[in-house]
Amino acid sequence: MSAVLEVSNLRKSFGGITAVDGVSFEVRDGEILGIIGPNGSGKSTLFNCVLGQLQPTDGEVKVDGKVTNGMRPRDINRLGVSRTFQLLQVFPQLSVRDNLILAGQEHQGTMFTRLIGRSDAGLGPAADQMIEFFRLSHIATEMAGMLSYGQQKLLDAAMAFMAGPRLVLLDEPAGGVNLTMLANLRERLQAYHAERKATFVVIEH
Repeated sequence: MSAVLEVSNLRKSFGGITAVDGVSFEVRDGEILGIIGPNGSGKSTLFNCVLGQLQPTDGEVKVDGKVTNGMRPRDINRLGVSRTFQLLQVFPQLSVRDNLILAGQEHQGTMFTRLIGRSDAGLGPAADQMIEFFRLSHIATEMAGMLSYGQQKLLDAAMAFMAGPRLVLLDEPAGGVNLTMLANLRERLQAYHAERKATFVVIEH
């Protein structure tokens, strides 16, 4: 199996503070890799460097053999890389379905084509598939801000999968989720991995 993600001697400093210090790893196609550490150990900073939201102080990141240092997050995303966030990134005043459509729009077209195109950008069927897959049908028309924290976590995960990514970085998906909802989220992620052969990198404590 080839390496989907290669991180080589990655380092990120903020002034005199080093948050990530010489980290190296690779993730093979179809693999699930866990990165474990306490709060403040630099896990989310590492993800942000991989995804182009921060530029590393030193080291190199490759996706499918292509160096991504200096690339914009949206361009890295279009290489098939997606993520969930430690802090939820849902839009509370939009419905579950509209959250998914909006997430999908970020992965295709331009601002101009979005303005003149269909209101759902043709993403309605894909959103409905994600709603069914993540078992959100009973709350599809609910405003995201009215959902429980665990339901918002499920929605956040579904949004990350709207573009059909082959590499997904999951930032503490279990954080703050009760055991019942966590079992549901875990089962759905395992099913996605099995059915779509996606590659996961998971941050947890």
